[in-house]
Amino acid sequence: MILTVSVSELRNNLSSYLTKVTEGNQLLIKNGKKKITIAQISKIHSFDKNSFKQTLLKSAGVFTVDNHPEWATKKKVIAWLRKTRLNNQRFF
Repeated sequence: MILTVSVSELRNNLSSYLTKVTEGNQLLIKNGKKKITIAQISKIHSFDKNSFKQTLLKSAGVFTVDNHPEWATKKKVIAWLRKTRLNNQRFF
C-alpha cells in the first residue's frame, strides 16, 4: 500500500511510519504547500541466495562450446573478439 504524508506528519509519527514501511508499505512524503513529492521511503529487499541460485541454474548452459565453438578456449575468444571489433571498426 502507498501512504502519502506531509513532512510535519512524518516528523510527528516517524516511528509508526517506519514500522509501516518495514511491513511492506511505501511512503511518499509531500510538501504541503507546493503539492510535490519530495521523498519516497520503501523497504530494501535482502539478497535471496536460493532465488539467485535457481535463476543461475536456469540460465547456465546457454553459451556452450557446442553453440559457440569460437569460445572454446581463451585464445579463440581473443581472436573472435579482435575479429568482431575490426569488423565493427571499434578500437579500444
